[in-house]
Amino acid sequence: MSRNSGSRKFWEIRRNDGSDDDVVHEPFAPRLPRVNLLPAGFRDAILATRMRRWLTYAGIAVVALGAIVWLLQGQAISQSQAAIDRAQAENVELQAKQAQLAPVSELFAQISRQQQFVQDTLAAQPQAAQVIRRLLKAGGGVEYTTVSVAYQGIPAPGEPANDCPNPNPFDNQVAIGCLEFSATAKDRAQVSELLIALEADPFFIGPYVSNTTSGGDAGVITFTGSAAISTDALVTPLTQEQIDAILAPTPTASPGATP
Repeated sequence: MSRNSGSRKFWEIRRNDGSDDDVVHEPFAPRLPRVNLLPAGFRDAILATRMRRWLTYAGIAVVALGAIVWLLQGQAISQSQAAIDRAQAENVELQAKQAQLAPVSELFAQISRQQQFVQDTLAAQPQAAQVIRRLLKAGGGVEYTTVSVAYQGIPAPGEPANDCPNPNPFDNQVAIGCLEFSATAKDRAQVSELLIALEADPFFIGPYVSNTTSGGDAGVITFTGSAAISTDALVTPLTQEQIDAILAPTPTASPGATP
């Protein structure tokens, strides 16, 4: 029997069940025993050290990235700062000029107030010459003996809108004065034409003849009349809102009234 066949007989064991297959085992090889002499927390310490190392690297990378961004944006930041400095310098200069021009600004404001006061005052003044001119134009062939006009200004809200004599008691137009006149006419037709012309003129309200006297055989009519002066005769006529405020003022609550 050969040596190889003997070794095979030593390591091979036939199955007990009568089969022809053999069970082969690896040859025995001696090894040293493995013993872990490190403490239990040593592995955790190693992992923590590695983690701290990686965090340090990450922090360095973030700082380096921020430095790169700062270097790239440094020029833009410098330009923006220079623009801010120039704007601040211009602001200081403008404030100094404004302080120097303050007296001029106050004078301009004072002149503007005076101009507005003059405009408001003139706007509330009647066109006296135009009123007389329109009266004479409406007369036609009538010859005026006397003409008098009493201006009373714009009525305040709640005051009587028209204090002049008016043949129409339901007329509620706002008047700023009263016109009275005496004249002579060739006949009563001229008197009627005068009244019609004054009634058609927006400068006059409620014209009427209060007294007439006939001149006998000559046929001359002597008469007296009157008319109210409307707000259209003002330099600046009133608006409809102002007229409504005079005719129907908004009621004001008394201090002790309970809402």
